[in-house]
Amino acid sequence: MKGDLKVAPTIDFTEPLPFFHHHASERVLYVAHGPSPSPLVFSIADKDLLRHELICRAPVLTDATHPFGKSTGVSSLVERPVRRGLAEAEVYDPGGLQDTLELWRDFCDAVAERLQTGEELEPALAMTWVLQNAHDIDLNDEPANSAAVPNPHGAA
Repeated sequence: MKGDLKVAPTIDFTEPLPFFHHHASERVLYVAHGPSPSPLVFSIADKDLLRHELICRAPVLTDATHPFGKSTGVSSLVERPVRRGLAEAEVYDPGGLQDTLELWRDFCDAVAERLQTGEELEPALAMTWVLQNAHDIDLNDEPANSAAVPNPHGAA
């Protein structure tokens, strides 16, 4: 094999790829795994990542587009500029942003799964982690077998 592209015999092939940072564009990159014939490259601006760190503490389902859906870019390694940008990127040390980046990775993986099913990009970004059909859920509805479960505190 040419250059220094050697396979390490002790590599864990189940480990997710690290995050990358492209300094010229000030963006963090994530290469998504999945059954796609061409890996997807997700990106988010440094400033958006910092802003989301304050509001994205969990994969909260909302009734509107999640903040990640508004600030995430998606490309393919098929595109020459994407490959060039990835080649220029360095492994990113997230420091205190690790939790936010892990949530963003989960969001990107969910978008990638939707794209694999044939969904278009814009709807996938807009609807991932969006609570749908919430009007169908009756939070006051008792389970069907509630009569069979005795109340430990006496009468109902």
